[in-house]
Amino acid sequence: MTPAPQNKPTARPVVVFFGVLAILIIVGIAAGVMPRLARQKVMLAASHEVGERRPVVLISPAHFAPGAETVDLPGDLQAMIETTIIARTEGYLKSKLVDLGWHVTAGQLMAEIETPEIDQQLSQARATVEQTQATIKELQADIDLARANRDMARVTSDRWEQLQKQGVVSKQDTDTRIADLAVKDATLRKAEASLATAQNTIHISEAALHRLEELKSFARVTAPFDGVVTERLVDVGTLINAGSKSMFKVAKLDPMRVFVNVPQAYVASIAKGQKAEVRVQERPGQVFPATVSGIANALDPASRAMLIVLQTPNPTGVLYPGMYTQVRIATTKAKPALRVPGDAVVMGKTGARVAVVGADKVVHYRNVVIGQDLGTEVEVTSGIEAGETVISNPTDAVTEGAVVETRNRG
Repeated sequence: MTPAPQNKPTARPVVVFFGVLAILIIVGIAAGVMPRLARQKVMLAASHEVGERRPVVLISPAHFAPGAETVDLPGDLQAMIETTIIARTEGYLKSKLVDLGWHVTAGQLMAEIETPEIDQQLSQARATVEQTQATIKELQADIDLARANRDMARVTSDRWEQLQKQGVVSKQDTDTRIADLAVKDATLRKAEASLATAQNTIHISEAALHRLEELKSFARVTAPFDGVVTERLVDVGTLINAGSKSMFKVAKLDPMRVFVNVPQAYVASIAKGQKAEVRVQERPGQVFPATVSGIANALDPASRAMLIVLQTPNPTGVLYPGMYTQVRIATTKAKPALRVPGDAVVMGKTGARVAVVGADKVVHYRNVVIGQDLGTEVEVTSGIEAGETVISNPTDAVTEGAVVETRNRG
């Protein structure tokens, strides 16, 4: 019997296995590559969108300032009157009756100075005057006596002359009586001259006494006017030197003065008596009325500005000397200036520039000449024309020739 033939192994399962494996590998590769390709596509699209995106800028037109307007100018507050009280006599500070920040009235005693040397000189001067007065009395008595002797000698001389004419007495005796009259007359004139000298001496002594009394009166230091003690520079026991030792500083705080430098462009519109408003940052919401009280009528060659002085009431004492203020005053200009926002000006190596953008949305930088800086706005004297649009706060992306998207500045 012939045995049945056996089935030979086939290669088909192996092929199927490797085929399935290849499919799995392809599917895996596709699963990993496709998201990556998708992400790359998104990134390329975003990059293209960023490249196409234009910078957004705020714009505003350059414009002329109105002919009549109010302008805010910086000012300095100063006391209406401020004086340093300097000692006019010498000694030691005996008592201090006021201190820093005290309110004083005119004539109020502020301090007393002890003056031992002046007291001694006063005693000596009084004694000299009294002695001279006594000398004058003695000289007046001597004059009275000399005058009486002179009168007696004249009577005697006249009598002897008559007797000589009658031949009763000799001429020699008569000449003796005449000579005695001359002596008595000279004695009187000498006494009168001594009295005149003594009177001149007492005038000098009295003047010296009055000077010392004046110096002594300065030992009482009084307030020259109503005000506030803003400085106290001495204390009890301090050695005081006349004319060189500052003791106090007193300021009159109502009204106050405001010093303002007005630019040349506004000088013509400032007049004495003109009204203004004063504001202080430390007093928010408060407006202090002021009036122009003085004009320098001359410009500072360095700043081309003229100093004006205003007065403002300060009855409550809320304004202090040395405060920085903002003064708002009405002004006019014969030739209005072109203005742009202050943040539109860019300072560089070539000077001041502004970024100008036209209807084509293309940026161009212009060199400009700056006039007065008004804070929020700046005057431009040349470089651009009225109506041209400038960019505020141009960023690094806003370069020469860049295309931008514009938004009107509110």
